[in-house]
Amino acid sequence: MSIMGGILVGTVWANLLGGELLKQIGYFDGIYEAGRNLSSQEQRQLWRYVLRQRLLEAGFGGMLAMTPIAVPGYLILSFGAGMAVALMITVFTLEKGWIGLGCWLGSVLPQGLCYLMVWVIFAAVIKEQEDLKKVRIWMLAGILVIGGSFLEVWVNPLLAGMIS
Repeated sequence: MSIMGGILVGTVWANLLGGELLKQIGYFDGIYEAGRNLSSQEQRQLWRYVLRQRLLEAGFGGMLAMTPIAVPGYLILSFGAGMAVALMITVFTLEKGWIGLGCWLGSVLPQGLCYLMVWVIFAAVIKEQEDLKKVRIWMLAGILVIGGSFLEVWVNPLLAGMIS
């Protein structure tokens, strides 16, 4: 419900911003082109950066899940994620029309599946906070984040470039 509420609010907000401002928010073709044209050294450097960012985000999500404010915190983060999704879809469709939906999917897949699984794992164990103290939960989350960041840097630019 929280994600859907965020998507609804994000869609309304994006439509109130106006077309010109949305065009200024994002120009995504450059991202795809840059990702495909990186040297292997630059790609390794980008992967280290992305991996560090995603591990910090997952660590924050895991630590939040262990606090007394885990449920409201995850509801707020879910709402914000829904707003971000709606805004991104709006920007993509504004730039590319209906093909923008495919471009948006190309920008979040396949790595988004790994990150979504981490989110689901942490959300599922909020009720049983003792589970978050188990090493296997953190190992699984770490493996998924490493896999997702690898897909984000090496596979996603190729897939997104084919779509755009």
